[in-house]
Amino acid sequence: MCNSQKVKIAKNAEEAAFYSTNHIPYIVWLNEDNKSQSFPSGAYCVEDLNDIDEAYEDRVYRRFKGIPWDIAETPRLKIREIKVEDVKRLYELYRDESITRYMEPLFEDPKQEEEYTKAYIKNVYGFYGYGMWIIESKESGQVIGRAGLECKEGIDGLEMGVMLGAGYQHKGYAYEACCAVLDYGVTVLGQYKYYVFIDKNNTASISLCMHLGFIKEDMIRRTEINRDGIKIDRVYLRYVCNMPKN
Repeated sequence: MCNSQKVKIAKNAEEAAFYSTNHIPYIVWLNEDNKSQSFPSGAYCVEDLNDIDEAYEDRVYRRFKGIPWDIAETPRLKIREIKVEDVKRLYELYRDESITRYMEPLFEDPKQEEEYTKAYIKNVYGFYGYGMWIIESKESGQVIGRAGLECKEGIDGLEMGVMLGAGYQHKGYAYEACCAVLDYGVTVLGQYKYYVFIDKNNTASISLCMHLGFIKEDMIRRTEINRDGIKIDRVYLRYVCNMPKN
């Protein structure tokens, strides 16, 4: 990492406003002298300067500059945040009908998907710091799918999801990616409870969940809002996994 000296420390609201206006990466140091001041929305803040290490500074820099965060690596895979340039490749993966049998398709118009992706990067990554990520093959450098974690209303944990292109299934990639995602959730996000919602006919996903240690909890009906803003009622098997606390 080489971005640590490019991130400024704002000691008051005036400095923070200057950095924000000029698109300079910065971190707000909250202290007794500025606790009554108002800082720009979305600012990264710390109370103890010792909490700022090279990795934290690098992520702040990347977020300001629109550079995807690297999330995890496995022997065969790299997991990172999505970028708009990935959309074209996603359409290639979603072209196979089996991919959308149990999940929502992409927008028909790629331009609309690109706008959705930009909003997702800003609002989901920017607010939560996590979401659905891209899976890359380290051998080929190709995007082969997606995996990640999302916060959904009404569940007391995080929801995990995964999608692999048809040509990359049944090779252990999904298990490898999900293990890395769960490990990230525990070690970085401090979350120990995870859910997966699966169509009862999706036997491949059910098998994967059981292999990962998920246990079937019940069958539920969920009201979801699709990308067009339309509410849809669907019935799912709900699987839960409580990760051990070391």
